[in-house]
Amino acid sequence: MPVALGVDIGTSSAKCQAVDEDGAILAFAQEPYPIARPHEGWAEQDPEDFERCMVAVVSRCVGALRAAGRSPRDVSAMALSTQADTMIVTDGSGRPLRPAMSWMDTRATVEHAEMLHECDRLFWYDLLGQPLTAYSSACKLRWLRRHEPHVLKPGFRVAFVPDFLAKRLTDRWVTDAPSASWSPFHSPFRSGPESEALRRFGVEASQLSAALCSGEPIGRISPVAAARMGLRPGALLVAGAFDQAAAAHGAGVAGDAGVLSCGTAWVLYSIASDPPADPSGRLCTCSHVRHGEWGLVLPFTGGSAYDWVERTVAQGGAPSETGAPIFIPHLYGGLSPDWHGESRGSLLGLTLEHTPEDIRLAMMRGLAFEARRNVEAAEAFAGRPAVLTMVGGAARSETWPQLIADAIGCEVRVAGVTEAACRGAAMLAAGDDARAWAVPAPLRTCMPRPDAQRESEDLYRRYIRAYEALLPVYSSVAPAPR
Repeated sequence: MPVALGVDIGTSSAKCQAVDEDGAILAFAQEPYPIARPHEGWAEQDPEDFERCMVAVVSRCVGALRAAGRSPRDVSAMALSTQADTMIVTDGSGRPLRPAMSWMDTRATVEHAEMLHECDRLFWYDLLGQPLTAYSSACKLRWLRRHEPHVLKPGFRVAFVPDFLAKRLTDRWVTDAPSASWSPFHSPFRSGPESEALRRFGVEASQLSAALCSGEPIGRISPVAAARMGLRPGALLVAGAFDQAAAAHGAGVAGDAGVLSCGTAWVLYSIASDPPADPSGRLCTCSHVRHGEWGLVLPFTGGSAYDWVERTVAQGGAPSETGAPIFIPHLYGGLSPDWHGESRGSLLGLTLEHTPEDIRLAMMRGLAFEARRNVEAAEAFAGRPAVLTMVGGAARSETWPQLIADAIGCEVRVAGVTEAACRGAAMLAAGDDARAWAVPAPLRTCMPRPDAQRESEDLYRRYIRAYEALLPVYSSVAPAPR
């Protein structure tokens, strides 16, 4: 009986889920890897960690199948869900020439300013399908040309996580359409590589990977790669999607529903039947996993801010009776919807009476308010979600889903899907067999509470006033780029 593997290569860890022909989870494994921050604004990873941890989690799932009496030969196919726009420069054989530049990396602030001076933001939005920011690998390519020109030597390739791993698994340079549309070389508004983007970024089409629609076969996993993971020779690698598109697919989100994916970053993801081009040039668009559909992708600070509070603020104490402090959670800059990269984390309104629990709750409210800001920004293009499905770590919280329901004023469902991005990738690997998989019922549902909504509305207005007042301060104290 066929088993499909969904592998998620995220920002901070690799995960694998083995799923049977009925959609039941047979095994799960996870392996973390680090992010290096050698300078302010930098975020780098070792590309070899992606392959090493992928092999580890697949091997553990295959071992669990064997322990449960299933044969590794039952694994028919595997697909990847990956972090988007983490750039890996390699030689022609796929050997990395430097550490991967994470999507979180904002070192290219000077290059970003130069590119906006050369062409306005609406030009770049039409070309890329998303705002040009210092996070974009388009700016990082210019940074490399200026600071590390030896890396871009003849024969170099520009790869991202899915095609880097596809090359390791099948010896083919192939990516998936959603991931390609999130790169600076393929516009979600048009098919194929953008010749103007290639010209401006100094890259030839031959230095990029071909893109396949999600669910299309990439090729057979090589005997060497299969042996390392414990798979049978001939198992198939299928084109997957970047993690947010895969999570929406795995959670069964469609129509007027949206998904709030809660990982290292939080992302609001909505699906549209027409490309949701934003005339203001602020909102990110990508190709969705289903042909003829597009995703509106709004990323903002997420679990990394919660982790920071948990590491640095001593726990204990009940919330005080003093007024609630305000926590602006932009610990690595402001992302969607207004992309103020100079914004920083800020904690306002503290008194001697406030407790660690007040700070923790203020941070949680800050992320709920960021979710509301993005829902309101997306409303004109994808509608206001009648239901918001939460997936990821924060969905397991007893507090967060209700805070978000009260902040946004809509029904929030905690997905019954475990590891939605893995499941979405497994569905793509399973192909037509996945059509019969039932979407697990929500674990719980939170409806907005009128009294809590009124309190949240007042706090939200205070939050927005504080953020807007601080923007000039952030700009004046932003560190000089290295």
